[in-house]
Amino acid sequence: MPTTYLPLEDLRVLDLTDARGDLCGRLLGDLGADVLRIEPPGGVASRRLPPFGPDGTSLHFAYRNTNKRSTVLDLTTPEGRLKLLELVSEADVLVESFQPGMLASLGLGADVLAQRNPDIVIASLTNFGQTGPDRDLEATDDVVVALSGWLALSGVPDKPPLLPPGSLASDALGVLGAYAVTLGLLQVMHGGGGQHLDVSALEALAQMNTWGLPNSSHSLARGSAPQMLRSGDSPMYPTIACADGYVRQVVMAPGQWRALWERMGSPEAFGDEYWESFFNRLSNLDVLNELFRAHWSSLGMLDGCREAQSRGIVATPMLSPADILADGHFAARGSFRQAEVAPGLRASVMAGMWEVDGERVGYRFRSASLGEHEAAFTGNRFLDSCDHAARDDGALPNDTSDARNLPLRGLRVADFGHGGVGVECGRMLAEYGADVVKVESRSYPDFIRIFLGGEMTPSFASSSRTKRCLGLDLKHDGAAEVLEHLVGWADVVIENNSTGTMEDLGLGWEALHALNPRLVMVSSQLMGSRGPLAGWTGYGPTIQTVGGLSWLWAFDDGEGPPGSNAIHPDHLAGRVCALGALAAVIARERGCHGAHVEVAQVEALMGTLGDLFLQESVTGGSARPEGNDSSAGAPWGVFACNGDETWCVVCVRDDDDWANLRSAMGNPGWAQDQALETTAGRHLARDLVNAGVSAWTAELSARDVQDLCQAAGVPAGRLVHPVEQLEDPHLEQRGFLVGMDQPGLGRVVLEGACITGSAMAAPVIGPAPFIGQHTRRFCIDDLGMTATRVEELISAGALEAVDELPA
Repeated sequence: MPTTYLPLEDLRVLDLTDARGDLCGRLLGDLGADVLRIEPPGGVASRRLPPFGPDGTSLHFAYRNTNKRSTVLDLTTPEGRLKLLELVSEADVLVESFQPGMLASLGLGADVLAQRNPDIVIASLTNFGQTGPDRDLEATDDVVVALSGWLALSGVPDKPPLLPPGSLASDALGVLGAYAVTLGLLQVMHGGGGQHLDVSALEALAQMNTWGLPNSSHSLARGSAPQMLRSGDSPMYPTIACADGYVRQVVMAPGQWRALWERMGSPEAFGDEYWESFFNRLSNLDVLNELFRAHWSSLGMLDGCREAQSRGIVATPMLSPADILADGHFAARGSFRQAEVAPGLRASVMAGMWEVDGERVGYRFRSASLGEHEAAFTGNRFLDSCDHAARDDGALPNDTSDARNLPLRGLRVADFGHGGVGVECGRMLAEYGADVVKVESRSYPDFIRIFLGGEMTPSFASSSRTKRCLGLDLKHDGAAEVLEHLVGWADVVIENNSTGTMEDLGLGWEALHALNPRLVMVSSQLMGSRGPLAGWTGYGPTIQTVGGLSWLWAFDDGEGPPGSNAIHPDHLAGRVCALGALAAVIARERGCHGAHVEVAQVEALMGTLGDLFLQESVTGGSARPEGNDSSAGAPWGVFACNGDETWCVVCVRDDDDWANLRSAMGNPGWAQDQALETTAGRHLARDLVNAGVSAWTAELSARDVQDLCQAAGVPAGRLVHPVEQLEDPHLEQRGFLVGMDQPGLGRVVLEGACITGSAMAAPVIGPAPFIGQHTRRFCIDDLGMTATRVEELISAGALEAVDELPA
């Protein structure tokens, strides 16, 4: 049944992406846009990417191209280019993923398109961005992962670094590309005109790499060595074997430890208050892990997790795609729809990443066959329903160095987030001009700011950069007065508390909507706010297990997942929340009511594995761990190079790549076998081929392997650690490395923006606040409260303020 809430209804999008970022158009289509995919004769390459259905349909393409129409234009011909320009005149958005400069070489550069339509938003989604020394590197998703820092700590020392499953880089690029489009649209709606947006997959992943850059830079500044060698799961998030599978257990807060201690039978040796300290437990993991393993060894995976969660213990089961498709919670939520995903092919498709006012926003119709539709738009124009009125403080300036020239200037956000998801949503809004005020107190501080023992950490500095902080004890009787002012002030409220927490505080959607009908509220819970498991709590790594990622992120050797320190998908879910928030803001500015946008964190993760769920749905048992192999080509994987723990990802996509790699290796005798001339033949002889490539890379540095492959046109990228990224010439030239003096930490390097625009000022990046740092001025200047009343509430303990910041 089609959804009725379509915030981007009538938006006309030309989609020229191919094999990278194509989730962008799908997400815009989910939100109501009319997306017209432009394909060359013969179709885009992503129609030939695995996994495949029984009839040969690319499930990669089918999943990422629902809610799109398809037409064929040959842009190598004058007729094709002219037709595209005619469509540009009628469109609102164009997204493309060609190599930088390719469209310009065809006479279709951003300047030409803007002449045709000054209000068009052009988003270029590339692996490395439009500028910089590495912009033209040949890459696959896995090459980008290697260069992004993600691969460095994935896996265990006795095995090669392990690539993540799915299309992580491309899908992150798609999510950020869609977010970039909403930024551009808001700037158009506020009188700023169209522009060219540059979105980099490398930078998108580096932003989402578990705060690798700020943590590494801070460690180095303190004279300590950052972790350089992969060691499996973080000790904070262990995976533990149980009677019939695996669980991931997280014990951080004292209350979680006490609940677990009681669940284990209250062992006397661990009854002392000493064990309630996170640091003390971290120092005794050799003892505690044995205790945990013994406890779980006789418990069933599902029943054990249900019992643990009922006691307030964070534990989640490691589910396979097959488990998830059959799970009652996801069935109750409608996470999947049995629907046609390609002509004649029905399967279980992810229904969508958002719910708005309790209604699913997502899948509407199947992916199109090649050239199924006319090269035309019909119906209303998106901008015709927008009044183009600038905000009250005047039209946007033309000077891109002017900080006022940011798309979210004037947007006011109350950030009740904590941990990763909510605060990352707020960070993405603040970076592009929103005034984000973080709400917390010393009685309930954000655990990311305090888990090292102080009030500031590199992780918190990254996620809460540029924000102000209102110190407010939400459980204090005097908080209601301040909250009423705050809700009236805000355009957007963000929260990712446990299900029911905001309602218990009197801050549920119905209450907030009654106070401010124009408010957009964004909520994100682990398993969503409804369904049998809605009450479950957890953290990013616990989502990996219950969302199918951990089970797939493994070698195909039967030994299970080796683990990673990544908190993924916290950063991803935060960006999905930010995209949903801006879509609702756009709808509100077009005359719609305020809205409650919900993102189940587990569904944000599952939404980037959608083609694998399709695969499992149509062929049971087919979605399995691949390790570092890939059905997309061979040889393909992570190859050891000359030196200690140096590695390079090499990907042969087709027979041309194979010929070029063979030449780069000096045409060794083993590679001359006629059976290896085809992709199918190399798949059959994968062990032989991988051994041959490994023998070649073992004699060379990782940089030499990358350079030789790239010179031959073969995708390759060395494993890069965040420490190395701190001096990376490409990231430096693109301004991605942002050094900053953070009070409470000293000098730290933060991840910069992965989205820049030709008509947009540089994103705002400033220090993160301390608890209550802005309480007095915010309450008086922004909320209109009297200084006398503010001091009374501070004295009563409802408000918290600091007069002097730590050094």
